[in-house]
Amino acid sequence: MALAVSAKEKDMSADLAALEPIGPDEYFVAFGTDGRQFCGTPNGYSAVHLPAKVVEYLASRREKVKKIVWVSYGSDWNSWFFRYETHDGRSINRYGNATPLTLRQFIDYTISCTSPHLVASLRVQLGSDGSFLAWTRGLWICHRIPEPLKAILLQESSQHAKGDDGLLKGVFTEQRHLTHASWHDNGSFYVNISGHIWNFQSDITKLAWNDLWRERGQDLITPTELADLAYATINPHSADGDSFVFIKNRKDGKDPDFVLRFASEDTVSRLASKEYVGPAEESLLPIPTSPQPITTLLQAPMEPLSFTWARSKRTGRPHAKEDWELRLHKGEMVKVLQARGRGWYIVLNVRDVKGWVHETWLDFNVHADPREAYVLFKEETSEMLKSGALREFPMLSRYMDICTEDGCKIIKQDSTGLSICAHDLERLLRGSGVYTVDFLKGERNTWHPDKFARFCHPESRDDLQRKAGALFVLFGVLIDLLQNPQAEV
Repeated sequence: MALAVSAKEKDMSADLAALEPIGPDEYFVAFGTDGRQFCGTPNGYSAVHLPAKVVEYLASRREKVKKIVWVSYGSDWNSWFFRYETHDGRSINRYGNATPLTLRQFIDYTISCTSPHLVASLRVQLGSDGSFLAWTRGLWICHRIPEPLKAILLQESSQHAKGDDGLLKGVFTEQRHLTHASWHDNGSFYVNISGHIWNFQSDITKLAWNDLWRERGQDLITPTELADLAYATINPHSADGDSFVFIKNRKDGKDPDFVLRFASEDTVSRLASKEYVGPAEESLLPIPTSPQPITTLLQAPMEPLSFTWARSKRTGRPHAKEDWELRLHKGEMVKVLQARGRGWYIVLNVRDVKGWVHETWLDFNVHADPREAYVLFKEETSEMLKSGALREFPMLSRYMDICTEDGCKIIKQDSTGLSICAHDLERLLRGSGVYTVDFLKGERNTWHPDKFARFCHPESRDDLQRKAGALFVLFGVLIDLLQNPQAEV
């Protein structure tokens, strides 16, 4: 059985398309790790790898959520922040379990305030290595942001206080209004706090910024010209701080000028007459007739990105001399982001490199990222084991079902068994990121048949205890493998 839809990158295009877009000249782009993205524009929303809880929330409250007004992703897979606006005018703020504790406390404090305007003003920007900046109309809190950015916040504040481990809190000076900030651990930052202030360290980013202003150079841009800037952000999770989005306001009904670069892609811009030129050479496989930049968030109408896993069937690429095609290695897992027609797809590999791949080179019969699967496994089983009235044992193959070994197929097809083999259980648990003997022992305790009995309905207890005991034994097999690496399953 395949993984549950909610643990995969479920197709949320219909749900996102049903939402009201944000206003004219309003944008937000949330960069995450492993290709995760969320883009909000006046044309709509685009998402790659939404968190499972967000998928569930949007799917179950589609008629209540009016629009999404802010998204941010941290370096941990379950560190994220979403803010929604409902049709009745309320602001709903949600965050992932791995969001830093002090930040969660700040968010909870803001949510508990009686002023709806204060709650609606909450913004959260997450960075790499646990860094963050959160603010409302009056207060702010930050951790591990670049010192120059921190100095700007202090300059714009009437008071501040230092906490443990570099935590800093402050109160904005009256009339100071922070709208956006982003940074990279190389020291780059951008902030709009009653005016635009920036310091980019990457040469690629500097060139793109200057290109946006027609080669004027960043020291020659006047305040009048800067008033045309609608949005700017840099990717905190990129390797070199050279991933960014710069967008100007629309003028005279025309699409806005922009310069952007995602991950290792080329810089893409819409300035004057600059256009993207793609490959034209013909060969045995159909070459896309008019390749477009991977990111289309600024084109109207915007097409939300999709996501699924595939495995490469071969090593190399269909056209050896075409650099726009992604070089593959046989057996490697890749993320398929977009279908581009004539059998071509935009694909992202594990090294965050994007490129074009033809469908003849891909095997789509694969399943989800173990990290996302493990998060779902923990969430659903924890909820399931609260009631004390359990009648059915969790269908473990919903979370991981990749192993194709003959012996394992027989085990997984047994309707009276666990529906999972040791290989798939190991893949699932490695998604936790802490696959150790102590971790396995802790997880195994949940399934001890004597302890498990308290979760079971009396009429189903015997069968459920038997399956819990079988899973307990399977954990023991994995523990033995870690302690004795020469052993085989």
